Amino acid sequence: MNEKTKNILKISGYILCGIELILGIIFIAHLCKLDVLTAKAIILIAVIILGSVVLCAALQKFVATGIITKIISILLSVVMVVGTIYVSATNKTLDKILNTKTQIENYSLYVLADDKAADIKDIKDYKIGGYPSLTNEDMVKVLEKMNKDSEIEFKVDEYEDITKLIDDLYNKKIQAILVNSAHLSILDNTDEYFGIDDKIKAVWNMSIEKEVEEPTNNIEEETKDPYDDYKDYLYSGEDVITVYISGIDTTGPANVVRNSDVNILLTVNTKTRQILMINTPRDFYVPIALKEANGAKDKLTHAGCYGVKCSIKTIENLYGVKIDNYIKINFSGFVGIVDAIGGVDVYSEYEFTVDPIKTYKVGYNHCTGIEALAFARERHSFNSGDRQRGKNQMEVIKAVISKLASTDTLLNYTDFLDELSMCIVTDMSKDTLTDLIKLQLSDMRGWDFITYSADGTGAKKKPYSLSFETYVMEPNESTVETAKGYLSKIINGEIISN
Repeated sequence: MNEKTKNILKISGYILCGIELILGIIFIAHLCKLDVLTAKAIILIAVIILGSVVLCAALQKFVATGIITKIISILLSVVMVVGTIYVSATNKTLDKILNTKTQIENYSLYVLADDKAADIKDIKDYKIGGYPSLTNEDMVKVLEKMNKDSEIEFKVDEYEDITKLIDDLYNKKIQAILVNSAHLSILDNTDEYFGIDDKIKAVWNMSIEKEVEEPTNNIEEETKDPYDDYKDYLYSGEDVITVYISGIDTTGPANVVRNSDVNILLTVNTKTRQILMINTPRDFYVPIALKEANGAKDKLTHAGCYGVKCSIKTIENLYGVKIDNYIKINFSGFVGIVDAIGGVDVYSEYEFTVDPIKTYKVGYNHCTGIEALAFARERHSFNSGDRQRGKNQMEVIKAVISKLASTDTLLNYTDFLDELSMCIVTDMSKDTLTDLIKLQLSDMRGWDFITYSADGTGAKKKPYSLSFETYVMEPNESTVETAKGYLSKIINGEIISN
């Protein structure tokens, strides 16, 4: 090999080392921004990268070792490019789902599903009913936007009862309805109005994004608010965090206001390495934390229709515990997540069919996204109804977590992150999340999971949000007290025995 060729190889080697160094700096910068590794770990990675660059540069004067180190340098550069892409995508996803301080309320103009009207201008001569009150601040904005978009001055009749509004639409006494879509989700969970989404269609929509505010429960300003009196409540300590997990089932972003189908209280004690999960049935008949309700009872699921903070305060009052953060999951978004990771294996306790999607056998069933969603949604196939649906939803979550722990996810990691950002939001700060991740990475001991479900007895009662009696679950106080006992133990650092 002549001297010219050796010089070319040497210079190309130095160039590769320079590229590796630049890529290493970029990679380290993204790792620092992600902030999930300890300072020692980042320093170690930096030393390895720098050592590799120095070694490769030093060996370029030798032909054989120079070629070998060039190959190593190229491989490390590729690894850092891929790593940077993954870390950058993770950062973007976390920025999107963390620190969520807003919620979305959807208002829609509906007609019957078989109506020929396709958009708002097709209903200019229709008789329209509206709910809630037309003097409601948001409803005023909606009416103004509706008239502006249609260039029609609509007249809307105000209804005080949403069931009367729906009945009049079904009976064709009116031809269209203007409502907050969250109220329809309340009706859809009753036997009397089940499947309402299939019987109507929207011809116009408007979304209002607003700050997540604490519900104001004072009846009079000088009256002490019982919902804000937390002096006797359990508070998380330095080693404990309590998170409310709310599961909704709808299209669109996860921060949309909707009834909460899944209500799980998750308390983590990082010192004892125990995680307590308490499931509260969605039909639990409890005092809802709303000023207007004045202590009236409602289904827990309905609290979500008044905003996530209403759900949080209702559960805080039930268990006497202060919740630190919430995580809101849209189960409809699981379709994209499941498909992005190549499907999941879901365990079923029963054989049942969801037409026309799939027949689920006893045991493990491999499911696509839509099949996993159908599995999580079904309740009418079971004698225990929503109890079993709650179990099935947990099985879907477990199946997704198991699949995420496999190397298969890495093949579609960025696609997975895109889907994740569409179906999960939380008010948790990045510092809180990264501290938990750092803790796990610094101490890879396992966690002891304790699960418990509060229970009750079925009954027919009138919830605050409805004008008629429907199925509710009267809480079994002994199960609520057991849950409180578990919460007290884990927060106070006591070991909970299975």
